[in-house]
Amino acid sequence: MKLQDISLTLPHKPSASLRISALFPGTSMSTSNFADSLPDIAAALPPSSTLLVFLNGLILPRSSWFEAISRFLRIRDKQRRRAYEDGIHVPEIMKIPNILTYDRFGQGASDPDPSDPDPAVDDTPYGHTPEDVVDDLHQMLLLVSRQFLARDLKGLDVVIVANSIGCPLARLYNGRYFPDVRVVGYLFLDSMMANSDFVSVFPDPDAPGFDPAKDLREGVDEEALRWTRKQFREKFHPSVGNPERLDRRGLRGLLPFSDKPRLRLPVDEQDQGTTREGARKRIAIPRVIVIGHDWDVFAEHNEKGPMSIPKAVINGYMNPAWQRYNEGLTRLAAVDSESDGDKNVVPVKIAKGCGHFIQKDDPEMVAREVDLLLRRLGL
Repeated sequence: MKLQDISLTLPHKPSASLRISALFPGTSMSTSNFADSLPDIAAALPPSSTLLVFLNGLILPRSSWFEAISRFLRIRDKQRRRAYEDGIHVPEIMKIPNILTYDRFGQGASDPDPSDPDPAVDDTPYGHTPEDVVDDLHQMLLLVSRQFLARDLKGLDVVIVANSIGCPLARLYNGRYFPDVRVVGYLFLDSMMANSDFVSVFPDPDAPGFDPAKDLREGVDEEALRWTRKQFREKFHPSVGNPERLDRRGLRGLLPFSDKPRLRLPVDEQDQGTTREGARKRIAIPRVIVIGHDWDVFAEHNEKGPMSIPKAVINGYMNPAWQRYNEGLTRLAAVDSESDGDKNVVPVKIAKGCGHFIQKDDPEMVAREVDLLLRRLGL
């Protein structure tokens, strides 16, 4: 499948270009060049009021989503074929949303962020902040909705699929721009632990209160902890820079908990039901799906990778901490009432055979989860 590659210039940063890849069915841009898997019907599909947005992590660019998007479209194409066999009109059964993935400023094929210090004058590794990123995202969505979809952004149902740091960025976007944008669902793929410095996950064997009997996990010694803390401090601590020049140092203060603040979600008429007494109540629709990495695969990647961290250390400390973090994320869309709360919460799913980059390791699973989330939402 091929998406249309587009260069955008945002009004608040006119000196730099963002690169996006997109599919806008039912518009003048929906040609057969967009989707090889849908050569006969792409242009004939009706315009969609759904916008599926993919948010990158720090490492992989927008191209990391292409295979999952292609497989998602194949899933919808199979639905179309079955509908034909049953004599059902195509647009009623095969819904193709608008699809958008992009490289943030400083990432992939996009230009550096023009607000960052000039590297020729200031070689600081720090530049734009997470708040800047979500402001850019909003300006981009406003531009796309007007220029390509001929719609008001408020009239679109937005669904966000994110990996790694893209997940906390999605949460910040919700808090900063609701209700100016209707984000109705989230698929979080191995979210970055936004409230962690990644070092203190592992106990310090040289700290005064360290107790080997309590603090050492099976198969772990003190030297392994020292090595692991050193590796994570050098590579993943929030103070460590990155090619994007995204300053992560303030992220823990912005999102100190995984289960709050709750995501603010639009409540539509179809979300409402009636109790036996005639009172209105919220119908449980899971809107946040959280998928974590395979513990053993992630541990093996760390052991065989350049950091050479023993699997016992990752399985003893990092993986349990990440699981607890993910469990908090599942409650971001829970309702307040005790009776209905759990119905809005889907337990953490584990992507078998996948490390941190789930969309790269199992694009078929991601495609199925995207399709399932959209169908749950009626999109």
